[in-house]
Amino acid sequence: MNKEQFLDNLRKADVRSVAKLITLIENEDSVAEEILKEVWKDTGKSYIIGITGPPGAGKSTIVDSLAKFLIGKEKSVGILAIDPTSPFSGGAVLGDRLRMSSAQTTGMFIRSVASRGHLGGLASTTRLLINAVELLGNDFTIVETVGAGQGDVEIVQISDTTVVVEVPGLGDEVQAQKAGILEIGDILVVNKSDRPGADRLAKELQMMLSLGEEKEWKTPIVSTTATTGEGIDKLWKGIKTHQQFLGSDKFEAKRLEKLKYELENQISQKLFTKKIIEIGDDEITRTSKAILNRKIDPFTAVDNIIKE
Repeated sequence: MNKEQFLDNLRKADVRSVAKLITLIENEDSVAEEILKEVWKDTGKSYIIGITGPPGAGKSTIVDSLAKFLIGKEKSVGILAIDPTSPFSGGAVLGDRLRMSSAQTTGMFIRSVASRGHLGGLASTTRLLINAVELLGNDFTIVETVGAGQGDVEIVQISDTTVVVEVPGLGDEVQAQKAGILEIGDILVVNKSDRPGADRLAKELQMMLSLGEEKEWKTPIVSTTATTGEGIDKLWKGIKTHQQFLGSDKFEAKRLEKLKYELENQISQKLFTKKIIEIGDDEITRTSKAILNRKIDPFTAVDNIIKE
């Protein structure tokens, strides 16, 4: 398939073509960048819901139930699930077909991608992957993080509404406070609320929120049992209320901040790569040996290299 045909298919929201573009992005193929340049104006129209929380919190089940609920509301949904990386294949360890069985029956787009060792619960290319999924014209794109715990805070940089999932019995109330997870959540969910300790966890989370800084948005705490669908309607109400709270002005300002963050990262990455190539491996090795033999300190060495 030639480039023009590929672009035409993407603009027609062809699922196979979008899946192929995602693969190109995952593999950091240079073709992906050229394609994204052409279709950039067709992206950015989907509302991004980020779902994060510790392993075992039931994030995938919540995503499954929420997606099914939205489909019932005649909303179109795309799902991007960030998974741990297989040490053998380099791909995602958990397959999307295994995770969200009921959502599969609706025919919605679901894709698992590997984090490739990137910290923060996301893949380094997540923003671009979202752009690819948006080409399908979905009303909502749900992004589920790898569940990396304390490092799992980068989700706020790509989502319009961030949902933090907690579960009783894992000691998460302490971990959440340490990690600053509570600070990024626009909505807090106590999942598996039929378990002992769920009410206590909800009260402890509420207490932690009351100790934080006063904010214009009052973070709601929603109790769910995702396996039965209980509380998913309340979660949707919370998401909808937050979307209305953002309105057009706050929404645009929030997305502008995210794009600035993304642009800074891309500039930094490209400048870094360019500089490393210019310096060359031989110079890096010589300087490293000089640092090892204490002939120069690493701070001066870096300053010297940057000045060159």
